[in-house]
Amino acid sequence: MVKRNENHKQYYNEHLRRRQEIRRAHGQERRRLRGALRAERRAFWQRYKLPKYPLMADVFDVAEEARAEPNSRTPFAKETRVLHDVVYKRVNGEDLVMDLYFPSVAPEGKYPVVMDIPGGGWMIHNRPRRDGYAACFAAMGAVVAVIDHRLCPNVFFPDNLADCVDAYNFLVDHAQEYHLDPDDIVVTGDSSGGHLTACLGCAATNPQYVQALGIPALKTKPAGLIFISGAFNFERMYRIPFTNTLIVRYVSGQHSRKAFRQWRYYKECNPQNYIGPDYPACYNNGGATDFLCMGEADYMAGILDKNGVANEVRVGKNLLNSDHCYVLRFPFAPARRDALALYDWYARRQAALGVDVSAGFARVRRFLTRYDEVMAGKIEC
Repeated sequence: MVKRNENHKQYYNEHLRRRQEIRRAHGQERRRLRGALRAERRAFWQRYKLPKYPLMADVFDVAEEARAEPNSRTPFAKETRVLHDVVYKRVNGEDLVMDLYFPSVAPEGKYPVVMDIPGGGWMIHNRPRRDGYAACFAAMGAVVAVIDHRLCPNVFFPDNLADCVDAYNFLVDHAQEYHLDPDDIVVTGDSSGGHLTACLGCAATNPQYVQALGIPALKTKPAGLIFISGAFNFERMYRIPFTNTLIVRYVSGQHSRKAFRQWRYYKECNPQNYIGPDYPACYNNGGATDFLCMGEADYMAGILDKNGVANEVRVGKNLLNSDHCYVLRFPFAPARRDALALYDWYARRQAALGVDVSAGFARVRRFLTRYDEVMAGKIEC
C-alpha cells in the first residue's frame, strides 16, 4: 500500500507565521511584537490604502493545506531524491529557495528539467504542496525545480516575476553541477503561477517586455510552458465580484480599478499583450466550473492560435470536479484523466526534442488510470 506522506508540513503564509510568533512569545516580548505588527499595518495602510495582510491569503492557505496531503500520495515518492531549500537568490536579507526532485534513474546524457511556479494568489507559498505533481514528472525522468518567490503585498509585480527569471537562470547557470539540459527546461505553473509562467514566456521571447519591466533576461528559451488554471487577464478577473478587493489590488498595489488602469505596469501585467510567433509551445488546462478563471484557458488558446503558437488546450467539463486547479487533485477520477493528458503532452513534447520518456510516462499512466489498485498496493507502477 502507498503510505500517506507523514513528512508533509504546514507552510503558513506570512501573516499566520507572525501570529504564531506572537503566541509563542511572553510578557514584554509579546507586547513588543504586537506593537510592531500594528505599526506595520498602519504604515502600509497609509502608503497603499490597503490592509497589510490580505484576507484571501488565509483563505488560500487553509484550502491548500486541506488538500495537500491527499494530493501528495504517489507511488513515486520513495524513489525520488529531493534536495530541499536550495537557495537560488538572496534579496533584502531573505533567501529564496527551490526544492529539486531527482529521478531514481540517471539518464545517459543530461536531465530534462521542469520548473514549477506554484500558485497561491501571489500571496502564499505552496512549494511543499506540489510534491505529488512534481513526483510524476520525476518518474518520467525530469529533474523538477519547485520554487518560491517573494509574495504580495510585501512586493508587487514585477518583482515576483524577476524572482522567477532568476530561478530559471539559476538552473541554467548550475546545469553542469546538477547534470541538467539548459535548453530543455519546461516551465509550469498553476493559478497565479500560471500567470507568472506566461509572463516568463514573454520575457524569453520579447526584448521590449524585458526592457519595459526592468527585469533580467532569460539565458535560454523555455522548451515549453504548461498552464493550470492560469490567471492571465486582470481585466477579465475584475468581472468577478470582490476580486479587486480581495486579490488584484494586492498584485499591483493599486487600491482601485481606476488606479490600476493608470498603473505603470498595467499593460505588462497581462502577458497576452506580448505574445508573438516565437512564444514557446504551450499546454493550457482550465475548468468549466472554475469561477476564478472561467474562460481564461480558451481565451488564452485563442491568443496563441492568433499568433501562430503551437498549443493544446483542455477544459474539464465535469460539473463536480472541474474547479480551480482541479488537475492537481489526484484522488478524483476527472482530475486524473485530465492530468494524464497534461503528462502526455509533456511526453510528446520531449519526443519532439529527441528525448524518450516513454517508459516513465507508462508508469505515470498506470498510476493515474489504475489509481485505486496502485494506492491499495494491488499492483505496482
